[in-house]
Order: sequence, then C-alpha cells, then structure tokens
Amino acid sequence: LRASGRRVCTYDGLLAQKPRTMSQMPSMSNYKADAKEADRNRKRLMALIKRPGNNRCADCPARLAQNAWASVNLGSFICFQCSGIHRNLGVHISKVRSLNLDSWNDDWVAQMERWGNTKATAYWEANIGPNDRKPTLEDSNAQNHVHKAFIRDKYENKRWAANGSQEEFLANGGGPAPAAPPPAPSCLRSEAICSR
Repeated sequence: LRASGRRVCTYDGLLAQKPRTMSQMPSMSNYKADAKEADRNRKRLMALIKRPGNNRCADCPARLAQNAWASVNLGSFICFQCSGIHRNLGVHISKVRSLNLDSWNDDWVAQMERWGNTKATAYWEANIGPNDRKPTLEDSNAQNHVHKAFIRDKYENKRWAANGSQEEFLANGGGPAPAAPPPAPSCLRSEAICSR
C-alpha cells in the first residue's frame, strides 16, 4: 500500500514479508581472519574500492579512499561520516567495518564482491522519487538531520527498497523481480471464443 508516496504497512503484511536485510538472512560468518587471510582480503578490498561506483560513498557524494568504511551485511562502501550514522542504526541493520582497521574474513569480502555500491544502491533506492532529497556534500556531517533521516529511511524504514528480498534481487541479476506473466486465456473447447 502507498499513501501520499510513502509505503504503509499493515501488521499482517509485515508478517507475510520475506527478510529484507542480510542480517535477517542466514547468518554471515563472524570468524576472525588470521593474518594471512586478512592481508589477502585487504588487497581484495583495495581493488574493490577502485571500481566505478565503489569509489564514492553509497549514501552521500563523498569520495572514498583507502581509509573507507563499509556496511558488510548491506554490501555498501561508505565514508567515515556515514559510518557513524550506520553504527547508530544498530548491527541488526548495518554491520560497519573499517577497510583498514578491521581484519576482514573471506565471507565479508565475498559479500562486498557480490554487492558493491552500484547493486546495493539499485536495491535500496529502487523506488526513490524525483522529489526525494538525497544528501549533498554540504549535508555530509554526522550532525546533519537531513543526512541522518535519509540513511534511516533508506535502510531502517526501507522507504525506497526494491520489492522482494535482497537474495531475489541478486538472483535476478541485480535488478527487480520479473513481472508475473499475464494469466492464460480460458478458452471454451466447443467454441473458438477465448476470454482473458
């Protein structure tokens, strides 16, 4: 349901929904990477951050460098300012890690490779409208209410998220679920008259 451009959910509708965040999916491993694995994964992350789309924050226009952060379960690379807002959402929504300060295990890097900012933004902003205000560089301040509200709406409230789960989105090649086929015509056998 939508009311004046916003999603309105009923309790029954919420119960029927499939999980919408990776933290609600089968658990991602949290094992600690050994030194060799962490070093290998740091190199993989540095290559990922250079890819188009990953070199800017998923939530604001800030440029990212080697000192970037990421939301592991959302698969998004984010800036330092946005990482603080993500932390305040709670780990049930966003698990924030530093590309340099934390030891990354293979599963976390694989998650970033599966998603990245282009796919993650396509999922989380699939239904964003022309009148919805995204943060600007001037808003890139952890104290800015516009910035906080945007990130909260995007991930906690799922205001603009694509229909279906994140797994369905990836299964469809990083795009929305295909439309259901039209119903088959019901034909009368004794006559050549068909109706839809």
